[in-house]
Amino acid sequence: MPRSFLEAVLVSTLPTFATEWDAYRRAHPPGAPPGDAELLAALRTHVVRLLAEARVAETTRFFYALERVLGEADPILREILERDLVAALSAECRLAGIDMRRVEPYLGPRTRAVW
Repeated sequence: MPRSFLEAVLVSTLPTFATEWDAYRRAHPPGAPPGDAELLAALRTHVVRLLAEARVAETTRFFYALERVLGEADPILREILERDLVAALSAECRLAGIDMRRVEPYLGPRTRAVW
């Protein structure tokens, strides 16, 4: 199955998520891969877990890549990432009780503006 742009860019930053996501993709029938909404939901769940476990290396790589993608994205992709990844991740972190001090070091100017 061909990978979407979001998969290619974001999943590669999180080795522990890449394995999990590949298994999830294989569970779908050929020709009907999971959509970007499913990817972003699974990705948010994984990042919340990384933050809760204080997994610095992967979290750093993820937020660095996200900041870069936001800077290079066209307006439609930027809106999707801001709404469905950054803002939703912020809300999920609050719900999970993740202390903002644990997140702040990872936020670049673009993610911080949306967070």
